[in-house]
Amino acid sequence: MTGLSGPAQSVEWFGDRAVAVLLRAPDTRQGVVEALQQALPGRRVRAGMESVLVEDRVPDASLLGDVRQALAGVAANTTAATSDHPEVIIRVRYDGDDLVEAAATLGLGIVGLVAAHTEQRWTVAMMGFAPGFGYLIPDGARSVDWSRLPRRDQPRARVPAGSVAVAAGMSAVYPEAMPGGWHLIGRTAARLFDPMDESSPTLFHPGDRVRFVEEPR
Repeated sequence: MTGLSGPAQSVEWFGDRAVAVLLRAPDTRQGVVEALQQALPGRRVRAGMESVLVEDRVPDASLLGDVRQALAGVAANTTAATSDHPEVIIRVRYDGDDLVEAAATLGLGIVGLVAAHTEQRWTVAMMGFAPGFGYLIPDGARSVDWSRLPRRDQPRARVPAGSVAVAAGMSAVYPEAMPGGWHLIGRTAARLFDPMDESSPTLFHPGDRVRFVEEPR
């Protein structure tokens, strides 16, 4: 679909009961999600890295038009309203296996990398990969170009639970022991996924703000 204004580059059917919204800029994602959630109660809105998916319980021919109408009033440079999203504090012991290598790649010493990681504001862009795994993107001013650090050439077969990592312009915390290709810079005792907590099994939710705090080694 062409000729769109606002934050959407395209709005297209995704199967018979969902509509995919491709965004012009990832920074507008959370604002678009919140606008669609408010305008389309009863529909499920999922955030991707560069897109948003709106799902209905059953096929509904009006869904595409409803999404287009909801987007019509959303500004092209919309951003999320931060007041409704909590700040999650993650206490980290910065002693990861890749700390020295990551610091060197970013042109920093260890002290500089720790300072940059803790001073940076982070936002949960989306959840995925594993239950409780949040993709954290830099929010606001950046003293470091995090995108200079790609994923590892050789992923690990097992990354310990609680590992704090950076790669591809993002940060993350591994909720469980699992394979992974991000650079490990520290570890936390925070529990990111609790399947027994029916009300909120994950510590992170899309749109949450995250702040890392250094713990003494």
